[in-house]
Amino acid sequence: MTTTLREFSRNLARHRKAAASGHEVLVRDASGGVYVFKRVDPERKTMADLVGHLTGSVKTGRKIKTLAGYGRA
Repeated sequence: MTTTLREFSRNLARHRKAAASGHEVLVRDASGGVYVFKRVDPERKTMADLVGHLTGSVKTGRKIKTLAGYGRA
């Protein structure tokens, strides 16, 4: 699907729906440049990726054993 920049901005919802269904929308500007508007699927993240920065910051109530006091830091 090819459109102009002005038409693209006027009918953004229609072009977004076309991109979501898998079509590429080519947008041409006045200077002759062509831009491609298409949907890119986000990469799947695991639970470890999503909450990995929280490791160790949640207090569980259990005492964490350390080797402090045995000559080791």
